[in-house]
Amino acid sequence: MGKERKCCVPGCNSNYNNTDNYVSSFTFPKDATRKNQWVKSINRADFIPSLTAVVCIKHFSSQFIIKEDRVVRDDGSELVVPRKIWKLTNDGYQSIFPNQPFYLSHDPSTSRKSPSERKTALNLRDEQKFAEWCTNDTVNSFEIFQETYAKKLGDGWLNIRTDNFILCYWIDINQCPSILVSMKIYKDLTVEIWHDSVLLKTKSYHFILGEQ
Repeated sequence: MGKERKCCVPGCNSNYNNTDNYVSSFTFPKDATRKNQWVKSINRADFIPSLTAVVCIKHFSSQFIIKEDRVVRDDGSELVVPRKIWKLTNDGYQSIFPNQPFYLSHDPSTSRKSPSERKTALNLRDEQKFAEWCTNDTVNSFEIFQETYAKKLGDGWLNIRTDNFILCYWIDINQCPSILVSMKIYKDLTVEIWHDSVLLKTKSYHFILGEQ
């Protein structure tokens, strides 16, 4: 069967009778657009591929070859299973033609990363964003907090600022104006939150400032 899957690229003798080793090959895509891309790439005049026409693996960049399957287990670990039969990615196409004019060969314009590489890149991006967030939101003193807190409040919040605390509050103006919720931040970063005149649980964040 391997001898019958002869590569249709001009100048390539993969899987012909005079070759000893079988070379993996791939049939043309069923999608018309990708099929036309393949036909155009191999530079064969007036070529109309049959249903059994194939292009061997020698003409595809390694980034388009899937040699293993990856599955993420429930515990988050990754199971890697080598494939007995390699296959192409959905966007794979020929770009290597050693027996053709040099200008027909080229490096694919985009590099496809493996699932593990994409996962690593995403984790690195998340770590960078977290580090940036920590840097931008660091509170080193109550004075710095006084200077920056207004930028962190949403629209509609009002505030009163003193040397010992900052009072932020939201007024309900739908009927009789009244303070709906308020938040009082003291110099030691003890926080009092009031809702409808009820004091909610008090929480201290003085540890953010370090040892005083």
